[in-house]
Amino acid sequence: MLTFIKEILTWWNHQTFGTRLHTIFFGKYVGMDEFGNKYYENKKRKKRWVIYNGEVEATKIPVEWYSWIHSIKNKIEETHELKKFSWQLDHS
Repeated sequence: MLTFIKEILTWWNHQTFGTRLHTIFFGKYVGMDEFGNKYYENKKRKKRWVIYNGEVEATKIPVEWYSWIHSIKNKIEETHELKKFSWQLDHS
């Protein structure tokens, strides 16, 4: 019950009740990243959003999904895979 009240009144814990309803009625599930964040888009492809796993923090979006969420066209958007060099660290 407390989680439902938090969902109605606050946006920083997870998602609001309005976002949940909008996702149910108008959202199309696109995918999930390695952190458990779920990505949706409007069925008319005009709006894209993310439902964060846990605390809402914009820096939790990895590089693979950053271009997709900002509607930047490139190869990453089509495959959602990114080749990393041996010296690169994982997103944290």
